[in-house]
Amino acid sequence: MELPIFNDNLKSSGNWTVRLAQELELYRDWRQSGVAASAPFRPGSPPPGLSAALVLVDQWATASDPGLDRERLAALNRVLREAESTADLLRQGPPPLLSELHDPAPASMLPRLLDLAFDWFTTEGFAELHPLEQATLVYLRLLDLSPFASENQLTALLAAGFHTRRAGFPVIIARVWSLDEAAETRYRQALEAAFRMLTQPLVEFFADELISAMQREREGGA
Repeated sequence: MELPIFNDNLKSSGNWTVRLAQELELYRDWRQSGVAASAPFRPGSPPPGLSAALVLVDQWATASDPGLDRERLAALNRVLREAESTADLLRQGPPPLLSELHDPAPASMLPRLLDLAFDWFTTEGFAELHPLEQATLVYLRLLDLSPFASENQLTALLAAGFHTRRAGFPVIIARVWSLDEAAETRYRQALEAAFRMLTQPLVEFFADELISAMQREREGGA
């Protein structure tokens, strides 16, 4: 699968950017008030290692160094899986298919393709996108590659969350690990569209999730 491209005819009216900016202003004011943020999880028990991985993403996103690369992505996967090292984390065979259009690369190509992906994430064209568009493309590309033996979705979500956190939003895309039935259906439909190169439904899905997450934190959690 090639990296998704945002064509003009795939762009929304931009309403999600307005709503996101409005909620971000409220969220920043709330954080500046000194109130402690609630736990960044939906109801239920979070997967093992998620709290520690979120801390890593927050540290990297607020630091002055360049950001994510293949080594840090592997470190996230290691923490999520509570493994002792990053050695042998990459899958050795084909991953589970996410849709009929999902065509993940052979395992032997993963190191090269991951490096190419992270190189693309540092290009000028990528930098011109809205942070949520950046996060969505990072998520989709890493999910498409599914480079690890397990925890690919959460690893991709956390890598995506790096880009929202760096822009001042919380690291909350990881909340998608647990969705209600309606949200799960919408997510699956958006993902299917994204594999057809129609990325806007997934962007708007993540926008709604991000807005909901900021509201939940301001309200003290659900």
